[in-house]
Amino acid sequence: MEIMSTGNVLRILNTDRLGRLGMALPPVEEAITIAAFLDHETGKIDALVEEQRQLIALLREKRQAVISHAVTKGLDPNAPMKDSGVEWLGEVPEHWSATPLKYLVSLRSGGTPSKNAPEFWDGDIPWVSARDLKKEVINESTYRITDYAITSGAASCVNAGSVLVLVRGMTLAKAFPVCVISCPMAINQDLKALNGRGEVENLFLAWTLRGLADESLARIDEAGHGTKALRMEAWTSMHLPRPSLIEQASITAFLDHETEKIDALIKEAGTATALLQERRSALISAAVTGKIDVRDWANKTPEAA
Repeated sequence: MEIMSTGNVLRILNTDRLGRLGMALPPVEEAITIAAFLDHETGKIDALVEEQRQLIALLREKRQAVISHAVTKGLDPNAPMKDSGVEWLGEVPEHWSATPLKYLVSLRSGGTPSKNAPEFWDGDIPWVSARDLKKEVINESTYRITDYAITSGAASCVNAGSVLVLVRGMTLAKAFPVCVISCPMAINQDLKALNGRGEVENLFLAWTLRGLADESLARIDEAGHGTKALRMEAWTSMHLPRPSLIEQASITAFLDHETEKIDALIKEAGTATALLQERRSALISAAVTGKIDVRDWANKTPEAA
């Protein structure tokens, strides 16, 4: 099928071309059989696809629960517990403390160099925006800026290992991305870079913020034009459970291992879903073009027996 592209690269189906598209037309009785066959077979495939989607949803829920439990309750199920003094946090291990975020980290904001200054763009320095927050570890960015953008003060870099969070954007209507950068990068004004001040290690900080994502999202307001924005004063006052640095390292290693296993299962389910959808498309194409003969199909089904 030939599809035209407009000047802004929007792909559209031209109605004139669609009207000239040739179609294979089987006899009416055979067409009815093909339709019944496809209803039956695609129904089975669709049920399998839905099962995989439900599995993915359950695995994601389990992942979040594992993270949340580890960063708020620790890894020792027999550890004595105490009231954290924070209503939404509840009990934490007796030897832990609960400290407002603002006392544990330093925060840095970002900015956007002028798009009208080509000397600022297409350099070697990654410049991270909301579109890049798709993985928990960021190695690359969609856009890059030049050294001149940094030396001129149009932008600044944050250190490798910094924790990035989104503080403004419509993504915050449904998710709270938390990422760690693998090398020095610049960030735009919709992000904040966090670094622990010594009492909290950055990787544990990242896991903690992921585990407390719902509590962060509870501190979202609407900015101009309905855009979602994190209320910084309320967010930085949010108490974080804080174990010792040794225990933080243990929890980080545990979560690295456990989430890797869950992520592998999610990937397998996603692959299975894609294969089922490919199978569905191929089956429809083969049936409506006569590449498979379904004329005797009704006589072979359990319903016909």
